[in-house]
Amino acid sequence: MAGWRTTMRRWIEGALAALLLASLPAVAKDPPVAPFRAEYVAARNGSDIGTAHSTLASVEGETWEFLTQTRGTSGLAALARLEVMEKSEFRWNGLLPELIQYDYRQRAAWSSRERSLRVDAAAGTIASVDRDKAYTLRFEPGVSDRNAVALAIAAALAADATELRFRVADKESVEWQTYRRAGTETMVTPAGSFETIRVERVREKPGRTTTSWFAPSHGYVPVRILHREADGETFDLRLVRLQH
Repeated sequence: MAGWRTTMRRWIEGALAALLLASLPAVAKDPPVAPFRAEYVAARNGSDIGTAHSTLASVEGETWEFLTQTRGTSGLAALARLEVMEKSEFRWNGLLPELIQYDYRQRAAWSSRERSLRVDAAAGTIASVDRDKAYTLRFEPGVSDRNAVALAIAAALAADATELRFRVADKESVEWQTYRRAGTETMVTPAGSFETIRVERVREKPGRTTTSWFAPSHGYVPVRILHREADGETFDLRLVRLQH
C-alpha cells in the first residue's frame, strides 16, 4: 500500500508540473530574462559585511549560466575571509530555467562546504551530493535550483503570469516553491530609485521570510533581496550597479 501511495504521489506531482508548463505563456526566441551583470552590497543585521555579484550569460548553444558570488569585506565576514559561490547551468524551457547542473561552494578560514546537483535527463534523475552524503532525486521538465529560481520569478513577472509556483531541487528533495505578488513599491538602493514589484515567498511554516523587489524597467532584475530568519537575524542585498 505504501508503495502504491508513493507511485500515485509522484504521478500527481509530475502531472502538476506538466500542467504548469502548459499554462505558461509562449515566449519568443529572445530569452525570458536578458543577460546582465549586477553588483550588490551585502548587509547582516543592518551592517555592511561584503559584496555580491550576479552574472547571467549564454555560454554555449542553449546552455545558460547564472553565477552568484559573495565575498566578506567587513567585520567578521572579512576576518573569516568568507567566500560563497553558487553557479547554475540551465536551459530555458519556456519561462523556466531548467536545471542542467548546480554547484555551491562556501569557503571560510576555518570551514568549507560544497554541494552539487547533476541532471541525467535520460534516466529522469538528479544526482545530489552534499559534503559526504549523496541523494538521488527525481528529475522533471522545468525543475530549477535555489539559485536560478530568481530568474524563474523574473521571467514569470515579465510575462505577467498569474501563478508564481516553481519546482526547485535542493539537496534532499524536489519541492514546490510558491511566491506571491505583494504590490508595487519605490525602492531606494545605492544604484538609485526604482519602481518595483514586491514578491514574497509563501512558506508553510511561519518564521523565515524572503522578500525580493524586481524592477520592470530594468529587465525584472532584483534590486533588493531581504532574508529574515525566525530569530530576527537579517541578510540584505541592495543593488549598487547594473549592466545589461
